[in-house]
Amino acid sequence: MTQTTKGTQSVHRTVLLLREVAKYNGQGVNLSKIARNTELHTATVHRILSALVLERFLTYDATTKLYHLGVDLYHIGTGAYHFAICERYHSVIEKIAERTEDTVFLLIKSGNDVLCIDRMEGGFPIRTMTIEIGARRPLGIGAGSLALIAFLSKDEFGSIVSDNRKRYSDFGDLTENDIRKLAEKSQKRGFVVSKSLFHEGVTSVGVPVRNRQGEVVAAITVAAINKRMEPSRQKEISELVSRISSQSS
Repeated sequence: MTQTTKGTQSVHRTVLLLREVAKYNGQGVNLSKIARNTELHTATVHRILSALVLERFLTYDATTKLYHLGVDLYHIGTGAYHFAICERYHSVIEKIAERTEDTVFLLIKSGNDVLCIDRMEGGFPIRTMTIEIGARRPLGIGAGSLALIAFLSKDEFGSIVSDNRKRYSDFGDLTENDIRKLAEKSQKRGFVVSKSLFHEGVTSVGVPVRNRQGEVVAAITVAAINKRMEPSRQKEISELVSRISSQSS
């Protein structure tokens, strides 16, 4: 067997073992079961698993003797998810920016934070840069940020807002109750509108982006100066965002 063949075999075995641990990640899985299910020698399995634990791709509990997926593997997976969403919806926010001539943002949930992963500037000469790519804020702060959670189940929404309640006062002395009230209005309307609430002189329209199963996977915000965002245009923009984003879901 050549060195290249050995290297390829090691990669295949490593991936096989990661997938096997992932099957049992909830309860964990021991060495003998992994070896039995993959039909690999126990010593080989132990060697690869030990290396994966050192790299933090797996964790090993010496008391229970069980393996679980590790934190670094989670971070890689999260990064891949961010990239996939950005790739899927980049052309969407490009079209929306072209149609509206305003600034458009693509946002996703990251724990109890909102994360801006993409932005597109429209042709209107007055730009509204309300959040930078890579910036984080508590979920609920910002039109798109609230759109990510306002349309979740009552329990899930309540849990996130409750967890973030102490952080809201850093943004214009907002309270948990303020966020809840704005969410209620947004649920009736079908989209989120914030007028000079998070940014003086700026009105933002936040629209949830759903996948084919109806789950909210992202949010798109269109932001402009107040005089460009009368109620009729807010509705037009929400419908435009929903229509274009649904074509890519």
